[in-house]
Amino acid sequence: MAQANIIDVVEDNFQMEVLHYSNRMPVVIDFWAPWCVPCKVQSQKLAGLAVEADGAFRLARINCDEQTKLAEKLKVTSLPHLKAFVDGRVVAEYTGGLSESSLRLFLDRILPQTGSLLLQKGKSLLLQGDYKGAEIALGQYVIESHGEPNGLLAYTRALLFLGQVEDALAILQSFPPSPEYQTAQRLRILAEVLVKQASQEIPQDDPLAPAYARAMSLAKSGDVQMALDGLLFVLRKDRDYHQGQAKELYLGLLEVLSDDHPETRDYRSDLNTVLF
Repeated sequence: MAQANIIDVVEDNFQMEVLHYSNRMPVVIDFWAPWCVPCKVQSQKLAGLAVEADGAFRLARINCDEQTKLAEKLKVTSLPHLKAFVDGRVVAEYTGGLSESSLRLFLDRILPQTGSLLLQKGKSLLLQGDYKGAEIALGQYVIESHGEPNGLLAYTRALLFLGQVEDALAILQSFPPSPEYQTAQRLRILAEVLVKQASQEIPQDDPLAPAYARAMSLAKSGDVQMALDGLLFVLRKDRDYHQGQAKELYLGLLEVLSDDHPETRDYRSDLNTVLF
């Protein structure tokens, strides 16, 4: 086969071209034989779907007349037969001929959906500190998913990291009812405080006010970890500073980081040490 995502597999290259390759993308094995008429029909449909998928999965073809030992090892007893491998293991299989629509359903079960990939990509970029890249990926996901709450929450985090507090606040103020709603409300309170921060005056007689104002400024610009460090300094001096607002701001910034961030646990531990 000329296409890179369609390959003929034999016993010698099965380990590399199917098992190892399935760690990169799903591999669908089409077991066939020259005498099997339904196999020929199904193989043509599969080849067309593989080309259409443009690299979303690899189609591996095994001629069972020539690769009898391999077919036996894989427990193929009837044709046509399909097996799908992901991460080196079988995740789906089917014996018998399938229509094109049924083949599409078979593939849908094993292929990651575009939307979920965008969400995964956006969250990964957030953890890597690529906030602009995360905003682009998550913004696209939010559009395609029509505002799915999990993605919407991640998108507001990206906006807050970029210092786009007003844009994040507009989303958080109309956040849809969902399991993510409570977290969104904590972020909303944070965003409201940060938006008001510019109009607040620093009391001249408050020695902690400059450090607190700087922490607020860092938070508003998206420098979350530096802001947390600054607030921790304030809280060590006065754990109820600004009628508890410093603590609430700290907790809000932890929500921006999210529990997936490797530093979040340490920041929570630092706060507990101060408060208790």
